[in-house]
Amino acid sequence: MPSLPDRPTPASLAAALLLGSAAVLLLTWLLRVDDVASNGARVFFVVLWAYLAWAVYHGGGWVRTAILAVFVVTVWSFFNAPSVEDALQAMPTGDKLARLLALVALAAMFTPAAHRWFAAAKETRSQAEQ
Repeated sequence: MPSLPDRPTPASLAAALLLGSAAVLLLTWLLRVDDVASNGARVFFVVLWAYLAWAVYHGGGWVRTAILAVFVVTVWSFFNAPSVEDALQAMPTGDKLARLLALVALAAMFTPAAHRWFAAAKETRSQAEQ
């Protein structure tokens, strides 16, 4: 397989931020900063953010849609709470920090340089399959 083009700063930054989200969740869990109600959910999101970081680093433009889906579900859960303030206060610290990092990563993935990176990575993959 041909090598991918050089990674632009926005895609590398997004990958680092998503990996940071996984690290924040893992550390706040292991250090017992958060009172985690569901260990399975915490493990799921640690693995999810780490996998999404890997996918962005390797040119997976679909990650933008996946992160948008996570945020749609999060916002939907706010509307099911008595108030948005109550929902935010109920979120563990690690979840708040991880989602903030993911939101910044999402913004970085929608920059023109990131669009070019994802398009070049897709083109490279399609050429490799031929």
